[in-house]
Amino acid sequence: KVEDPLTMYLSDVCTIPVNLAGLPAVSIPCGLEDGLPVGFQIMGKVLDEPTILRFAAALEEALGFREKPDSERGVKP
Repeated sequence: KVEDPLTMYLSDVCTIPVNLAGLPAVSIPCGLEDGLPVGFQIMGKVLDEPTILRFAAALEEALGFREKPDSERGVKP
């Protein structure tokens, strides 16, 4: 969990315009950074969800990412 509002905003800055534009998008896991998951976002044309979903499935299979994130990181009592 991120406590700093600016850091939290900057982590969403790449996803907000896509959501507002109504573009289809999918994020797939592609690695870990300091034990936390890193995603790869794929965007497509309006109403072209099948294409990005096929591409995401093929890329996820090719990457073979199977590591588990550190579930305790960032958890505060």
